[in-house]
Amino acid sequence: MEKLPVNPNCELSGTKYCAMLNMHTCAACTVRDAENKAEIISDLDLYETLLPQGGIARLFESRECQFCTTPEKGKRRGYAILDMAHPEPRRVQKWLFGKRVARIGTMVPVQMGVCPKCRRRFLAMEYLTMFIPVLVGILALIVLSLDAVRNPLVDLSMFAPFGAWIICVLIGLIAGKLIADGLQRAWAKEMVTDVLRHPVIAEMVKLGWTPITAKSRTKLLFSKSRLAKGLGTGDSEQPLE
Repeated sequence: MEKLPVNPNCELSGTKYCAMLNMHTCAACTVRDAENKAEIISDLDLYETLLPQGGIARLFESRECQFCTTPEKGKRRGYAILDMAHPEPRRVQKWLFGKRVARIGTMVPVQMGVCPKCRRRFLAMEYLTMFIPVLVGILALIVLSLDAVRNPLVDLSMFAPFGAWIICVLIGLIAGKLIADGLQRAWAKEMVTDVLRHPVIAEMVKLGWTPITAKSRTKLLFSKSRLAKGLGTGDSEQPLE
């Protein structure tokens, strides 16, 4: 286990707060030059109360996939990262027309072990809705460029080929969404297809956390290696005295 940095000039050195920040070295610490360490301690105490019972380190420490729901779970081969934000602690920031309360007070990367199978499925759900309309649009351009197809449409109207292409792309969009939704329903029998329904994430949402990438279908980023520095990345067994 890596030892905490020792700095006699920092009141956080050797404490649980240093472990929570998990910066490994004082040179990399983002708060080493902060004058009001008491405020940082208060913020970190608040952060602990905002976490679900048991914390979030278990999500990346487990060797089993966090998304498999079958009796035999897949082995962790990477990490799915969900950036979560909380409005606490409330902070006032300068704005164009004065000051306002910042929307985000705390942000933490929630890292979850994921197996290759679940990762592929998440990526399929994410990109099918874009890939299918693009593919349909390309195929439609090829077909509409053929004289046997283009000429009859031009006889109807000079805008008819373009209108036909738009209709094909719209059909592709609908088909992509329907296929992705169908796969999500089918795969939901074997895995957590909506990360917000994961028990730990659902508990975080109840505590006021929200995902940063709310517009994405899966809201996840994937990485072969784990983020090992910063708030929310420390092991659960780090010394906290």
